[in-house]
Amino acid sequence: MKSLTDILQNVKPAIEKANLQKPLKKAKKQKKITTKTNNRNSFIAVQHNGLVEAKYTMTLQQKRIMIWLTSQIKPTDEDFKQHTLTVKELIEICNLSGESAYKEVRNITFSLIEKGIRIFDLTDPKNETEIQVAWLCSAVYKDGAVSLKFAPELKPYLLKLKDRFTAIKMVDLMRFSSIHAIRIYELLKQYQNIGERILSIEEIKDCCGVKDKLKQYVEFERRLLLIAQREINEKSDIKFEFERIKHLRKIVAIKFIITQNKAYELRNNPEKELQEVKRTPPIAITLRDFGLSTRMVNTLLKENSETTLQNAVNAVDVQLKKGQVRNAKAMLLVAIKEKWHPDLYSTKKKS
Repeated sequence: MKSLTDILQNVKPAIEKANLQKPLKKAKKQKKITTKTNNRNSFIAVQHNGLVEAKYTMTLQQKRIMIWLTSQIKPTDEDFKQHTLTVKELIEICNLSGESAYKEVRNITFSLIEKGIRIFDLTDPKNETEIQVAWLCSAVYKDGAVSLKFAPELKPYLLKLKDRFTAIKMVDLMRFSSIHAIRIYELLKQYQNIGERILSIEEIKDCCGVKDKLKQYVEFERRLLLIAQREINEKSDIKFEFERIKHLRKIVAIKFIITQNKAYELRNNPEKELQEVKRTPPIAITLRDFGLSTRMVNTLLKENSETTLQNAVNAVDVQLKKGQVRNAKAMLLVAIKEKWHPDLYSTKKKS
């Protein structure tokens, strides 16, 4: 009987095979990353793709703490440091409330010391060496503050990254209310520049920590995939559609089609939003009256000032009034290209 890996080799396109070996080669352009600014929402979490694709189970609160801690790392850091924040701030990051919040947050950080992650050793080119390590090596509570520090075995996956990494804004991850949405987002963000990614159902479940759950595809799609899609499409800088890949009659993989979320971009860039909704300049209407298409009008507006376009229109109007124009549209395009001015044009014709 064929294994799932053998099955997927028959259905995945060649582009996926190449990309799985060296995903997001273009990410090298992101070398200059500022991890911290005055605004917590501008922090950036950078992690090696091996960590993005690692198999682990984690709650939403645990993941949020890891996101925050990752975002504190600077590109120049040679070793892990203790990063400190108030317990109140940590409770806020975990989105906890009530009298039990202080106890809950202590239990969460302790679980990150106990909780292990299985990850491939980056020094093994065959990916046959598995490392099992805790997320945190310590969490120190003192005087209303808590200091957290990563386990040293995670250094190759978080420090001095030069290639094969994924950089994500902390605010994008903190918006999600589903741990599955965060994990799917990380996996898709890794392939954003490529535009698509194929993952087997088992790979998705492993990365989301539900390996032995959601055994029926209908349940998997309803409780994991569709919830992740709704959150990602509504709250993040990317959006995705998906296609089910079948072998015989069984759905064995998902093809994600990843695109930029323009609605998100407009919400988070007010200046661009103003540009998008800016009123149509009167000259655009005039150009359309000459028979130019909307695409051509937009191109002319980008390449020329409104004054240049208006001068060209006025120069052509001079000829129209003389009744000497056979093709007004063609003459207008020449007038724009040569930057005709009505005064100079009229003087030239009179002399």
